[in-house]
Order: sequence, then C-alpha cells, then structure tokens
Amino acid sequence: MNTPTPSSLYAALIREVDERMVQALGNFFQRSRTIVMDDVARTLTLDAAPTSAMLNAGRICLDWLNAHPDQLSAAFAALFKQHLESASRPAADPQAGELQLLDDVQFNRQLAEDKTVAFLTQNLGPDAHAFFSRLATLYSQDAVPISPVNAFGPRAVVHALSGAFDTLAFDPHCGTLLLEHAANALKDTLRQTYAALNQYLALQDIEVRAEPGQRPKPVPPPAREDSHPPARSVGDDILAHIRAAGSVAAGALPVPGLTTGTPFPNRPFGLPPDRPRPSFTESLDHWQNNLPHMTAVVPDAPILVLRQLQAHANDTDAGSFDLAMLDAVAGLFEFILADPDISADCKSEIAQLQIPTLRAALASPDFFSDDGHPARRLIDFLGHFSRRFPEWHPAHARALHEIETACTHVINTPERQVDAFSQACESLADWLAIEGAHTDDTMATEIANLEYVERQELGTLLALENLQDLTARYPAPQSVLHQLEAAWVPFMSDLYVAEAGEGPKWRTAGETLNRLFLSLQPPEDEASREACLQNLPRINAELRAGLLAQGASSEQLREFFDSITATQECWIRPALGKREDTVSHFVPQRVTQADIESLARRQADTPPADVAEQQANTLQEGDWVDFSPPYEGLRTARVAWLGVQGYMLFCDSTGETRFSLDSARLADEIRAGRAHVPEQSLTRKAMLRLHEHLQDQGV
Repeated sequence: MNTPTPSSLYAALIREVDERMVQALGNFFQRSRTIVMDDVARTLTLDAAPTSAMLNAGRICLDWLNAHPDQLSAAFAALFKQHLESASRPAADPQAGELQLLDDVQFNRQLAEDKTVAFLTQNLGPDAHAFFSRLATLYSQDAVPISPVNAFGPRAVVHALSGAFDTLAFDPHCGTLLLEHAANALKDTLRQTYAALNQYLALQDIEVRAEPGQRPKPVPPPAREDSHPPARSVGDDILAHIRAAGSVAAGALPVPGLTTGTPFPNRPFGLPPDRPRPSFTESLDHWQNNLPHMTAVVPDAPILVLRQLQAHANDTDAGSFDLAMLDAVAGLFEFILADPDISADCKSEIAQLQIPTLRAALASPDFFSDDGHPARRLIDFLGHFSRRFPEWHPAHARALHEIETACTHVINTPERQVDAFSQACESLADWLAIEGAHTDDTMATEIANLEYVERQELGTLLALENLQDLTARYPAPQSVLHQLEAAWVPFMSDLYVAEAGEGPKWRTAGETLNRLFLSLQPPEDEASREACLQNLPRINAELRAGLLAQGASSEQLREFFDSITATQECWIRPALGKREDTVSHFVPQRVTQADIESLARRQADTPPADVAEQQANTLQEGDWVDFSPPYEGLRTARVAWLGVQGYMLFCDSTGETRFSLDSARLADEIRAGRAHVPEQSLTRKAMLRLHEHLQDQGV
C-alpha cells in the first residue's frame, strides 16, 4: 500500500528532479564527446566532396569537443536551468509580435532542431512516458500549471542545446552541424536520465497520472528499417504510383487478383441498364452492406471484396485516382488476408474493414506513407491481437469481442471514417492497457530485479566515464587511478543504485572526485597553493567516509591514501621531486585533416553493426521474436520489458513463461538462425510485398 506523499514534500521533489536533470546535461559532452566526435569525423570523411565551409565547421566542432567539453556542457545545463526557472513562473500576457523572416542559416538551424526533436521523441521509449506521467502528478500540486513534456521534453532539451552554441558564439553552421551529430548521444543520455528519474519518483510513491492526450498507448510500434532510414519509404513509392496512375484518363483496369468466396452478382445494384451510373460512394455502401462475414465461409477463402468491386467500378462515376487507390488498397488486403500468421477470427474482422479502409485512404491519401494513420493503426492492432490472444489464450473470447465492437463502430460510421478508426484504436488501447496491467503485476518482481542490475551497471558506467574524463584532463599517477577504479567507482555505483540516479550524494561524490584530481595538480601561485592545502583535509575525510561505506579494509585505505599523498607531496614539498610519472598529459590540439583521415581509417577497420545487431537494438516493448528451436520453451515470445542498457524480459502470450536476454545475446541467436524478428506492423509487411509486386510488374 502506497503512503500518500505530504504536500510539503512535492516542492522538494520537483527541485530534486530539476537538479538531477541539470546534472545529467551538465556532464553530457564530457561523457559523450567521443561518440559525437566520431560521428562528426565520419560525416566529413564519408562525404564524397565536402566543401571547404563544411570542413572548417567540422574542424571547429572537433576542436571544441576535444578541448572544451566542460564549457559546452556548462552552457547546455545553464540554459536548460533557465528554461526550468522560466517554466515555473506564470506566463506573461501574450503580445502580438512582428512577423520575422528567417534567412537560410536560421531556417537550417530550426530544421535541424525539429529533426532532432522528432528523432528523440520516436526513440526515447516508454520510460519517458512514465516519467512525464509521474511528473504530472507533482506539477498538479503546484499553483502554476506546467506541462511535463514542455518542461522536460526533447524540444526543451534540444532548444537549450542549440542556444548553448549561440551563447558560446559558435558560428551558426558549426552549431547546426554539432546539433545534428549530437542526436544519437543525446538519445542515450535522455533515455538513461528519464529512466532514472522515473525510478526515483516511483520510489517516492509518486503515482502515474494519465493526462489527457499524454497517456502512452500500447500501440504496436511502426516498423523500423535501420538506424538511418532512407529519405523515401516504401509507402511513399506506392503513393507515388497511385498518383501517377490517377493522373491518366479513367478506363477499364485489369483485376490482378483472384476473388474467392461467395461471388457477387455482375450487376450489383439491380438497376436497369438505361439508368445513369451511380456514384462511387453509393457503390461502396452497397458492397459494404452485402459483404458476408468470414465465419460464414471457409476460413481459408477470405472475401476479397475490393477485387470484386474493382471489376464493377467502371459502372460508377469513379475517377482515375479513385480507381488507382482502389487497386492499391485491394492489393494491400490481398497480402494481409493471405498472411498465414493471422488467425481466422482476426482475418474475419480485417475483411470487414476493406471498404472503410478504402474510404479512409480516399479521404487521406497519406494512408500509405503515414505509419501512424488511424486505419493502419487499427489493422496493425488486429495483427497484434492475433499474436497476443491466440485461440488457447484465456482472454481470447474477450479480446475477440472487443475487436468486433471496434470494427462494428468503424463500419457503422462511414460519414466520419478516419475519426471512427481513431476512436476504435483508442478503445482497443484502453482495453489492452487494463488487460496488460494484470500481466505486469505478475512480472513486477522480475522487472524490479532486472532494474536493480541495470542501475548497478549504469552507475558503474557513469562513474567510470567521470573518472576517464578527469584522467584525460588532469594528469594523475597510475597507482591513484587503480585505487579509484577499484574503490571509488563501486562506491559511486552503490550511490547511484540507492538514490535511483544521480542524487545528492552521487553529486557530492562526483564533486569530491573532481576536487581530488585538482589537488593532484601543482598550484599556479602561492594563493592557490594555500587554498589547496586548506582543502586537503576535507577531501581526504570525504574519501575516507565513502570508502568505509563501501566496506574498505584498513589495508585498502592505507594503500589508497599513500598513493594520493605521494603525488600531493610533489607540490607540497617540491624538494622531494616526483615519485611516480603521471599517465595523462592533456594538451588540446587543433584537429587537422590528417587527424580526420586517421580517424576514418581506424573506423574503417571496425566492422559496422550487422543486420542482427540492428534488429536486436531496435526492438521495443510489445515486439515479438520467433525462436526455432524454442528458446526456454517458447517458440514465439513478446518483449515485456526493455531496459536502457539492452536488457530484455520476454514472456509468452499469457505472461507466464519468462526469460531474460540482452541485445548482444539475442543478436547472436539471430545470426545463428535460431531467432527471427518478424515485421511488427501488419500493414507495412503487406506493403513491402505489394511494393515488390509492383517492382516485379515493372511499375
């Protein structure tokens, strides 16, 4: 039973969340500069003919990342902190502003910001939605209404990052280039930060609050091609084919598919031959009303009503575009209803959606190019339900009833077809969320254990990244680094687990580590030397307390402080001389073309991620994986939980049989042919086959 959080603590929790977010952004470039630098250098070397302006911008970005990552992060965090402070104040009265024209440079920056926001929004995962929902609970206690997405969402973060480049007087081209190539690293940072903040708020008994329009729906995710999808998708090609075919004069179209099932009369309207041709819309009403239900026919003989309609469409006033859209949607349903992975019950309901889908596609032709189109989402939902609730599943009958109700609503609302599809999706999503809650409760313990392991590994990784950054910037003896890695890194990892993220004690430990490295450097003058001497007792006391909390023995403590003291004595008593050589001499240098080419050669020796690794890394919660032979007794398994570090918890349709895999081991199974990631989107799977068919026909 959760204990209600006292209202006096809400403000403190909000401040702590703000502080943790600012802390994560304040270390962004120190932790991620290698990734960003590699991405920038790769672009410069892979470009066939880079312009001098592009090369110059790339060198400036690499120089900044190499020499001043701390300044970049500080400006980034400062602007985001300003954003949070302004968001907490009542908004001023809006005033009409003058229309401003953007030049090409400003427009390119805004375009880069929008692309980065879209990329982050699509790839952040369910932890972001859960965090925003819990944050909404905190903000609901505040006098000033704040949108969690507006305060902490990708757009606010990207805007702060873009503004940081302007604050540091970056050339606009350099800022845009660096913004574009920081997207992947920023995605990983935000995923980790959102997950940690969500876990922190959960430990504080902050419940998820479903804001209107913000509650995450368990909709099967759209298909993902790879990490760098082409600009033109399969749906775009099909839509281009429809428009090209619709631009020619209307005429008799061949019927490429075979129609099975109960035939319809050749003259479906029962009208005398001399009557004017009926409207195409009236013909759709007629065909929908006369479409028999699949359960009334042989299950393996679906009614392809659109192909039969196509044979009589020229008896109506259908235009060339109508006929082209009819042909494409008919081909799509041919492949959907022929899919052997879809159960007969779901095929029955999908067959009822042929005419409504055609209506929706005619009303919004982006049906083919938009993965999130309501009609496509509903059909994908039915494919998802077919896998999730097979005939032997205890909830199969209830799921089928919900499907029938949703499809009936779509069929009975032809005047608002697209809205009807959206409402049906919402209805199924609500029911699936309630049904999935029971399964989630049974897996709570296993998920908690996996989250603990993941937090432990993530805390160790972040502590090592902090240590490596300080090592690169401030010389330190090898013995000191060994002791820090063996003793202080585990201590920071335990703090990360205990505080569910970068909490107050974690931040204090990080600052202690930073002061320690500064204390190992010779002071610049007598005043700074005296200040360092005054700080040494405090630093050593904090280090000792942390190591004792870690359970360090007296022998370990003596060895640790002997290493530190030996180095500090080099500048405290210079007459003793150096007792140990340092292992790092950070001297920022300007990046040259030769350095870029050298980096490109090193990257060329590193094999890129293969298809198996890409498939394993792009899985999302709710996706399915097929195993042959069965893995842990499962032939097909669903991703029930996905961690930010690649951990995955799999379950069967009922959520009873479960096992965990990380993305690397799953990639090995895929390479060995023992695992297969099927196309998650039913409509996209059919469109891929339709696209291949059009190519084979030379269209």
